[in-house]
Amino acid sequence: MTLPAERRQQIANIVKERKGVTCVELCRHFGVSPGTVRKDLETLEEQGCLQRTYGGAVLSEPTQEKTVRFAEREVINAEIKERIGACAAEMVCDGETVFIDASTTSLFVAKHLRGRRGLTVITNAERVVSTLCDEVGIRVICTGGELRKSNLSYVGETAEALIRDGFYADKMFFSCCGISKNFGIFDAVESEANIKKAMFTSAKEVILLCDSSKFEKLGFPKLADFDLVQAVVTELPVDSTWAGLFDERGIRVLTAQ
Repeated sequence: MTLPAERRQQIANIVKERKGVTCVELCRHFGVSPGTVRKDLETLEEQGCLQRTYGGAVLSEPTQEKTVRFAEREVINAEIKERIGACAAEMVCDGETVFIDASTTSLFVAKHLRGRRGLTVITNAERVVSTLCDEVGIRVICTGGELRKSNLSYVGETAEALIRDGFYADKMFFSCCGISKNFGIFDAVESEANIKKAMFTSAKEVILLCDSSKFEKLGFPKLADFDLVQAVVTELPVDSTWAGLFDERGIRVLTAQ
């Protein structure tokens, strides 16, 4: 039987290698109870080895988000994001009002809306504003708020309240840092997650932009359950288990070509 110290070291190694793990997986792997796993995760969190999440843990890297700036993230998987953005933009009809979050994938949606007419775009993303600022056929509304410099986005209670109480959108486009069949949708930054949650409450249709690298990845904080989502846009066909989950919840899946 593995000693507690050895088990915790192995858990830390698993989280470091995979960036995240669920309690269910750890219970099965080590043959221990959920209570034992929770205690192990609490100890490892206190040691700074990981960060607990709902139903599991992720790698604790408090400085990572600050060092990877928007311009750097924009070029990661750029070709895939381009395809997803083009596919998602085709879902927007003339005369509609849309929310666009401050993710790099959502920026590609905005780029593919250029040249359209009769649209209103509401966003907390400085890059979306600059992308659409010369479009005569698109009305652009920026939430304002506190500028989050690493992401060129506006966050905070002022922006959240403006979205929640002042606007309504036909569609909302957002991305995330990971999704899990068991635990839902995760983000990487709490302030950005709060903006998206405000958009959820004021949008008729919520559309998740999620490339295949984010499937079965955990994060912090938890953003939403799948019940809030009406459509998912990704670049590869989903496997049967994911297809079953989406079908069960009435979620349309669009595969970007």
